[in-house]
Amino acid sequence: MLEELANVLGKEAIKRFGDWFIQKLSGNKKAVEANSIPNRFIRLFEKHGVHRNQIPRFFGYGLSLADVTNSDVLLAKLTPEILQAASELFAVRMEWMECVDNQIYQTHNFYKRPEDYAEYLAKLVIGRKHHIFANVIISTYKLREEDALLILEEPIGEIGDSDVIRYHLCGGWVSKYWKSRADLTACIAITGNQPIFLKGRKVSPQINSYCEGEGFIADLYNLPLAVKRDWLFRRHYKPWHPDEWLNNPRDYLDGVDEGIFGKASALDRWLYHYDKGNLQTITCHPSNRPEFAALLEEYRQAR
Repeated sequence: MLEELANVLGKEAIKRFGDWFIQKLSGNKKAVEANSIPNRFIRLFEKHGVHRNQIPRFFGYGLSLADVTNSDVLLAKLTPEILQAASELFAVRMEWMECVDNQIYQTHNFYKRPEDYAEYLAKLVIGRKHHIFANVIISTYKLREEDALLILEEPIGEIGDSDVIRYHLCGGWVSKYWKSRADLTACIAITGNQPIFLKGRKVSPQINSYCEGEGFIADLYNLPLAVKRDWLFRRHYKPWHPDEWLNNPRDYLDGVDEGIFGKASALDRWLYHYDKGNLQTITCHPSNRPEFAALLEEYRQAR
C-alpha cells in the first residue's frame, strides 16, 4: 500500500516538475521573442498609433502585409537601412531597435540651460506645416527623483483619422527641487512664446523610467492621474496647467521640498529668470512679479 502511494506521489511530482519546466521554457521563449528585432519593430509602430497591418501603407520600404504578419519573414526583410529609417521616423534610438539596450527615446537635458532649450525649440518649430504640441507631465510620487518630463509632440503624418506623432523628450528635472522647479518653469514660459499648444497633467506613479527614455509615451499617457483629498476626505482630481507656475506663486511652490529654504530659493530663482527675460510671456504679465516677490519676503521673514 505504502509502495503504491509512493509511486503515485512520485509520478505526480514528476508530472508537476515537467509542467513547470515546460512553462518556464515557454515563458523564456516569449521573453526572447518580445525583445527580438521584429517584435520591437512592430511594437514601435503600434505604440505610435500605426497598426501592424498599416505599416506597409504608412511606412513603405517594400514591406508587404505578408512580411509584417510573420516575425521570421519580417526578420529577413529588416535591413539596417530600414531599421535606421524607422528609428529616425519616430526619433527613437537605433540601439533600442537593434535590441542592444532598453532606452527607447533619446532625452534632451536642459536643466540650468533654458536658453539652450529656446534655441532647440526654435529650430524644431521653424518652417513646419503642422503645429507642435507640448505636454508637461509631473509625478506626485513622494521620492525625490526625476519626476517631470516636457514632451514635444510633432505630427509626422496621418493614418485613418488620427495623427501619427513623433515625440521629443526634454527631461533631467526633479520638480521637487527648487532650482529644477524654476528652470523647468522657464522652459514652460519659453514654450509659451512659440506657436505651440501647451498642456499638462499630474500623475501619481513614478515616471523616472520614462524620464530616462525607457518607456513608450503612449504608456506614460495612460498612467493614473494624481488625486487629492478635500476636507471631507473625498478623492478628486484637480486639473493642472503649466501656466499656473507662471502666474500663481503658491501653485508654483506646490510640492517643492526642503521647507522654507526650498520655497524661498524657488521664488528667488523664479525672480532671477523673470528679470533675465525667461518668464516674460503673454501669459505672465508684469503684475505677477510683485506677487512672487511679496511671497518671497514672507518666507525670508519666517526663517
